[in-house]
Amino acid sequence: MYIKQIRLKGFRTYKNETTIDFTRGINCIVGFNGSGKSNILLAIEFILSDVCEYKQIYLHEGIGNAVRNCYVEIIFDNSEKYFSMFKESEIKIKKVLENMKCEIFVNDKNISKNQYVELLESCGLCINNLYNIIKQGQIIKLSNMKDEEILNYLKSILGAKIFEEKKKDALSMLKECDSKKVTIEKEFNDMNSKLESLQEEFENFLEYKKLEKEKVHLDYFLNEINYKNIYEETQMLKSKLQELKNKTQDEDNHLNLSNNNKSEYNEKLNKMKLEIASCQNHLNKTISEDIQNKRNIVHLQMLIDEKIKEKNIKESQNKNRIKNINQINEFILRVNEKLQSLKSDIVSKEKQIENKNNEINMLLSKNKNKNTDANYSHNVKKIEKMINDINIELSFLEKETIKNEKYLKELEEESKVLNKSIKENETLSQKYGSEINELNNKSEKCVEQKRQCQQKISEGTTNLNEIKCQIIEVNDKYDEIIKSSNKEILKIVDLIMAEKSIKRENILGFLIDNINVDKTYVKAVDTILENHYFTLIVEDMQTAKKIVEFIEKKREEKTSKEFNFKEFYFGKLTIVPLLNIKKFNEFNYPNDKNIVPLIKCVNYNSKIYEFLKNILFKTIIVKSLESCENYLEDNYNCVNIDGDYLSKHGFMYGGYNKKKYGIYTVYNKLKELKEEEKKEKSHIEELNNNIEKIDDELRNIYDTKSSTVAKKNGCASTINSINNNIYSNEENIRLTSEKINYIQEKKQNLEQHKDQLKMQILQLRNNNVNPDESEKIGSTDINSLNDEVKKLKEELNKIRNEYDDFKNKLELLYQKRNENDSSIYMEEYEDVDIDEYNNDLADKKDHSDKIEKEKIHYEQKIREINKEMENVKSSIDKILINEKKHKKKILDLCHQMNQINEELRILEGKEENIRKKKVLLPQGIQELEEYRTYDKQQLSAKLKSVTMELKKYSNVNEKAGDRLNILMNDFNELKKRHEEINSSHKNIKDMIQHIGKKKDEALEATYVKINKYFSEYFSLLFKNRKASLVLKKMNEKEYKEKLQEMSEKRIKRRIIDEEVYIDKITGISINITSNDDEKMTYTIQELSGGERSIVAICLFLCLNKIDNFSFFFFDEIDAALDTIHRDNLSLLLKELAHRGTQFIITTFRKELLEYSDNMYIVKIVDRESYISKGTKNEAYEIISIV
Repeated sequence: MYIKQIRLKGFRTYKNETTIDFTRGINCIVGFNGSGKSNILLAIEFILSDVCEYKQIYLHEGIGNAVRNCYVEIIFDNSEKYFSMFKESEIKIKKVLENMKCEIFVNDKNISKNQYVELLESCGLCINNLYNIIKQGQIIKLSNMKDEEILNYLKSILGAKIFEEKKKDALSMLKECDSKKVTIEKEFNDMNSKLESLQEEFENFLEYKKLEKEKVHLDYFLNEINYKNIYEETQMLKSKLQELKNKTQDEDNHLNLSNNNKSEYNEKLNKMKLEIASCQNHLNKTISEDIQNKRNIVHLQMLIDEKIKEKNIKESQNKNRIKNINQINEFILRVNEKLQSLKSDIVSKEKQIENKNNEINMLLSKNKNKNTDANYSHNVKKIEKMINDINIELSFLEKETIKNEKYLKELEEESKVLNKSIKENETLSQKYGSEINELNNKSEKCVEQKRQCQQKISEGTTNLNEIKCQIIEVNDKYDEIIKSSNKEILKIVDLIMAEKSIKRENILGFLIDNINVDKTYVKAVDTILENHYFTLIVEDMQTAKKIVEFIEKKREEKTSKEFNFKEFYFGKLTIVPLLNIKKFNEFNYPNDKNIVPLIKCVNYNSKIYEFLKNILFKTIIVKSLESCENYLEDNYNCVNIDGDYLSKHGFMYGGYNKKKYGIYTVYNKLKELKEEEKKEKSHIEELNNNIEKIDDELRNIYDTKSSTVAKKNGCASTINSINNNIYSNEENIRLTSEKINYIQEKKQNLEQHKDQLKMQILQLRNNNVNPDESEKIGSTDINSLNDEVKKLKEELNKIRNEYDDFKNKLELLYQKRNENDSSIYMEEYEDVDIDEYNNDLADKKDHSDKIEKEKIHYEQKIREINKEMENVKSSIDKILINEKKHKKKILDLCHQMNQINEELRILEGKEENIRKKKVLLPQGIQELEEYRTYDKQQLSAKLKSVTMELKKYSNVNEKAGDRLNILMNDFNELKKRHEEINSSHKNIKDMIQHIGKKKDEALEATYVKINKYFSEYFSLLFKNRKASLVLKKMNEKEYKEKLQEMSEKRIKRRIIDEEVYIDKITGISINITSNDDEKMTYTIQELSGGERSIVAICLFLCLNKIDNFSFFFFDEIDAALDTIHRDNLSLLLKELAHRGTQFIITTFRKELLEYSDNMYIVKIVDRESYISKGTKNEAYEIISIV
């Protein structure tokens, strides 16, 4: 059997898992001092022994995380079947030290300590004495031992100490037997005296018992009578109690019914409150609509009133205009009549002039034939004068023609301008028409938008009511979960946020407001952060001090009753200034799929990272708490998704998986609902504002529309007036054209007349008419005719001038009439506007009536609901009054039941006492049956007399008989014990003799075996010397002197007895002789230190041949040897290794390395040891440095 492999982790300096493979032969371990060489031997000792008093020293204490467990595992070769109970060729033994508890595994199976000890002892390994492990300094200790110490060392290896312990136990047992024997003899004398006194007391006790039996019978029969009375009374009370219970049950049923009704009424009341809230919202909305509608009505009414006033003013003006028009029309008729008369006068005058001219021409033609010799010169002059007059008139007509043509051109240009202005006004009218259409479309859109906004308000109101219902439900859960202190903290923080002296930007709020958690991890986060949710986080210490000062101030105000807190309670508010938080180094969590760092499951404000890291440092989420043992070793706090928590200190709590909602969920749900409520209210308010804006826009549209319509009407009136102007202008053009034509005709006539006159002059010249004679011929007729023509022309000019004046007057009258017509036309358009306003006003009034009806409906509905609520409240009050009555009745009934129960308890106690006495009644005594016929008084008298007699025996020992029986039993037992002690005394002596003989035989046999090997090993190590072991014994004389000495000292009285065994072997000495002179002997004390170490090594090797160990462990045994002895020792170990022994050695000398089969190099880095297989050269380098 040998060690094939060692695996260790967390043991001493070996923090990480380390595996070392060994073979048969010599295995050398080399390393610097303190590198951990000896810890390998300590690990082997840890496996092969049960010395675990100082378990802490085996754990690694290096740099980094603390190690809380360690293990060592050794694989033994079992090819030779040392472990006979196992068939395997390898046996794996593992010891695990965890939480200061040691567990043992063999082939991965957990076994007990006793099973482990039996296993090792079965293969020759003693866990109490590991003599195959030699530590540093143990060789020197062995070399300095005396003869007695060497003997004791041999005994310990041999197992003779067991004999010594057994002998010691036997001697203590022998001493105990002697003391018990003396005690028993004293007890015999005491028992005899006690038996005599107890005999007398027993006789008195018998007399006392007879009287007592009689008293018991009397008590029995008396109690029988009392029992019957108590039973009857108990039955009455029970029936009464049952009646009270039935009444109480009835009252409970009434109370439960009342509670059910109350809960129903409360639900109904809550529904009514919500319905009132919705109706109130509708009513408020209706009132706001009514107010807006009334504003619009007032506005329209004011507009209509203004329009009516304007209309009345304009109607009065129109009346005047109509009068003027009528007057103008009359003037126009008169002027037209005058013009017609003038025109007829002009025509008649023109005809007269024409007739006169014709007459003149006729006269001239007659005179030509009759008076050829007339005065030629006089006639020519007359005709020329007439031509001059015609030329003057033609020039005047020419001027008039030019003037009229110019006026005609002006009229035509004015007509063009008027036509252009008509087109412009028509385009403006069309533009205003399109604007009016656009305004109508806009107004329709605004009305549609208003309707949609009102619809959205109704939808928002229903949503708001639903949100309020949800808030009520969540508030109930919130009240159940959240502590009252936290609620008060929320109130005081609201006051703090409203304080102006504290900067709000420096307050980040509660921790719960600064984090966001996924639903999966909510329960885990609730478990860890539940006590930190309502911690107030601020930026700096100054803000925290201001908050504390504010709270103290409010407390003072509360005490002085200056601040209205009502029943306000100041909760314990925790404030965390972020600038004062200690910052830790960043920590890297292990890359393990089975864990999730809790801090990574929380979304948080970057400012609170350090604070959150302080709370959640080394806290992880695991799948289950059963799998978190390895993480607890590394000081991790573990929590699972269901909220069960296991801290690094071993504390465990949880059970949150039964909760449906945690603090975080309920708080955030309530917060979301309040935000939704706020948004919905703001949305409704925004919609109301939109409606007001739409109403303002509609008013603006109506105002713009009315002004645009007025503008359009203005354009129409302008067009009408322009048309009138065009008409009058066309009339003027016509008249001017006629005048020009008339002038042209007149000119033509004058030209013709002029031509005729010229022809007359020519005729006169041609006919040589004497002008002087011509005067005489018909001069009077022609002159008179010319004078008439001249007068007629003058009259014609006057008439024409008068005609022109009247014509101008007519034009002015037409112009005035057109102006009046246009103003009247405008009034008709304004009447249309008033009609539109009246229609709008009628619609608004209809809408107002509808709103009023709705308002009345909602008010009536609210009144009805309030009445119902009053009825419900009165019903609830009645139920509460009835509840009080029922509760009072129940309390009274319970009080009565308690009294009856108390009476029943007393009666049951009496009944129980009677029963007990009845059970104690002696049976089978016939003469006492006579008491059955006694009544209660007779029994009481008899009982009194028996009691008086019993007083005589007041000092009787009632336990005399029992004590007598007990004492007799004790006496018999004492006899048995005396016999047993005598026999055990003899057996102990025999056992001591047997143990001593066995021990001596074993020692002598072992001595022979050890002496043989000692001589052999010594001769191998010392070439020129021999050595042997000598067993020292006492002779008879020394033995007797020893007995005498012990007797004198009186250490133990029984040693005087010859049967007591004394060790005759006193020690083992070492005799060393030289090969040159065998008579010359040496003792071990006479040798040098190195030689003594060699002797000690030989003694150690031969002593361990007792148990025939197949492996040894040496820790620097060659430290005190010189080169020669090290070479000799190396040869010896090599020889033993060839015989099948395994050596594991730590050394600093190269002599052992020469014969070593395996080399192991140990290094230490940062207080952690590492071992690896190496070569001899590497080992030599390390030894050379050392």
